[in-house]
Amino acid sequence: MEKLKVYDTVNKNTVELDEKGLIDIMVAGRQVDVFLKENTTDPDGYMTWNIEHWTAISDKRFVRYYSLNERLLSEYTGHNIYDLYDEFKPYDAIKVELS
Repeated sequence: MEKLKVYDTVNKNTVELDEKGLIDIMVAGRQVDVFLKENTTDPDGYMTWNIEHWTAISDKRFVRYYSLNERLLSEYTGHNIYDLYDEFKPYDAIKVELS
């Protein structure tokens, strides 16, 4: 799998990671911010977002928070490791950051 250039906002440098590397770094305690190419709306039309903030609560459980134009929304979703392979899309982003 190809590596992505990911800006680390804590260490102020750029690292190259693939999807597994991003998941491993989440499990180690970092947050991965995925900046989407365009606004995304859920199937019910309830919520629109353009940034996803992914964190791990264990090695197999993950939480995704949402932002729209840098404003954090109150909604979040929980995912297991198997959901992550369908929902976590860093390769579709305009940029990815670690925080």
